[in-house]
Amino acid sequence: MSSAASSGGSNDIIIFLALYVLLVLRRVYRSYNGARFSAAGTTLALVFYVAIGLFLSVLSFFEGVSLLFAPVYVVVLLLTAVWSYRYSDRRISFWNGGGGTIYFRGGVILYLIYVAGFVARISIDIVVIGPNFLTPSTSLVLTSSALYATIATDLLLMFGIGLLMGRNLRILKRASLIKQGKEVLPDSPPPIQPIFSFGKGKPTDQT
Repeated sequence: MSSAASSGGSNDIIIFLALYVLLVLRRVYRSYNGARFSAAGTTLALVFYVAIGLFLSVLSFFEGVSLLFAPVYVVVLLLTAVWSYRYSDRRISFWNGGGGTIYFRGGVILYLIYVAGFVARISIDIVVIGPNFLTPSTSLVLTSSALYATIATDLLLMFGIGLLMGRNLRILKRASLIKQGKEVLPDSPPPIQPIFSFGKGKPTDQT
């Protein structure tokens, strides 16, 4: 009975994680093609992604990762968020959707890095611990190679979270300036930028 319940719980976890990845990929699609700006939606998405990512990183300390790495995780997260906030403008374009609506797109590469970090982090736990990794045992002992892989994927995930933090905070800032009339938007969407372009010019909507 308990074995069946455990199997059912494991399946539920895998289904949830699969749905979460699909949700993020949907955001990637919208970021590429354009989406209507919503302050509440942008904020909630940011909080949700950060919460999920941080939860997975906290699990690492129950799996044997030393707490000495906690400051390293925080530093990577904050430095990446500051960098992304300063430079993500070059990846994001805004335009007037009519009727007072604002549309935007861009920053797809930032989402893809987050997805890569999330999938890598989950994959390590599923391979090493199994589908029940969300409820780790305090007696769990990982091999040194598994610990190194966990730390590496944690850092990649922190990097991805920081990128999304900076991106969404910049979007909120830009939208605020637009609504205050401090920035004039084009009436049509600008050309889609190549996903893997890291040009250093001005944002495409700031001509």
